[in-house]
Amino acid sequence: MHFNVDKNKILTYLMITLTSISFYFILLNFNIVTSGVHKIIGILNPFILGIAMAYLFWRPLRWIEHYLDKYVFRQKVAKHFIRVVGVIVLYLIVLLVLVSLFSFVLPQIIQSLNILYQKIPEFFKSLEASLNTLLLQNGVEGNAYQVISEFVGDVSGMILQITGKVIPMLVDVSFKLTGAVLNTFLATVVSIYLLVDKEQFFARNCKLMHAVLSDKIISRISLIIEIFDDTFGRYFVGQMTDALIVGTLCFIAMNLCGFEFSLLISVIVTCTNVIPYLGPFIGAVPGVFIILMAGGPMQALGFGIMIFILQQIDGNILVPKIIGDSIGVSGFWVLVAIMLGGGLFGFLGVLLGVPTLSVVFKIFKIYTENKLEKKNKPIETEAYIKKQT
Repeated sequence: MHFNVDKNKILTYLMITLTSISFYFILLNFNIVTSGVHKIIGILNPFILGIAMAYLFWRPLRWIEHYLDKYVFRQKVAKHFIRVVGVIVLYLIVLLVLVSLFSFVLPQIIQSLNILYQKIPEFFKSLEASLNTLLLQNGVEGNAYQVISEFVGDVSGMILQITGKVIPMLVDVSFKLTGAVLNTFLATVVSIYLLVDKEQFFARNCKLMHAVLSDKIISRISLIIEIFDDTFGRYFVGQMTDALIVGTLCFIAMNLCGFEFSLLISVIVTCTNVIPYLGPFIGAVPGVFIILMAGGPMQALGFGIMIFILQQIDGNILVPKIIGDSIGVSGFWVLVAIMLGGGLFGFLGVLLGVPTLSVVFKIFKIYTENKLEKKNKPIETEAYIKKQT
């Protein structure tokens, strides 16, 4: 008796069976698997950081290479030599920026934090006295007065205890900085290798894909990679550029208005402005609190108005010009991406959630429009809006 054996079906069933067994094994040993994944990620952390650094530095490197090739070497030397010189120039610029930060910005921030730390007890004592006086003036006496006074005293004491633990915490963090410095050094070495030999790395990966995959799958993978690169590249470069501009404008405006701790608050505003949509509001809260302790309610109100005006300029002028439609999703989906990414992956999820969702939307849009074109149907969304009669 002769049996016709379909090798493709057997292979498909085998893959489904192996995938099911693997998934069942992962569910049974979920804690072991996750701990193993975390351990592997911890070991590969310098390489992951190096890849991220190389990706962020690639666009500035291309700009440096262009000017070296056009104005310095004038196309008289090999491209690889220009690449090496460009990498050296790039990292010298990065080193110059870091040295400037550590020699000028960081000492002023530490000085501002020390002054702020000294003002915290005075601020809460003044706040407690003001509340007590307000309660007495409104006839609140007896047990209620004592309860509220004790509550205010407990809150101020608790905050003072928390601030007292900041220095030991900083000491503990300083010990961990040794490992961070080593990881950063290894990541820098990895990023240099990746930047110098970028074309070779991509060529090897492309060669491997052509060896094991079909042309159709390769074209789809290439399209997805192109969407990822365009979205993430434009998004991060745009967000960082926008954050630096907003931080600089904040620093100038605070000095013109005579606010204290201008450098410290401007750094906070710059860092939080990297977070889309919610970043400006997150950065304004500690700034208002610091100005409230340093200069009182009226200065805090003035600072809040200044930040509001600055964020209106950012949202209506800077963001459309710098970032444009690189995100391509509405404010509602931006909030969903931030909340979902932050809930699952913490701060990293907040940073990566929006561009990741944007990539998913763009891929889904391409897929939908291709399907509609095959059915000879319009691809414009407006065509599917029901006309109101």
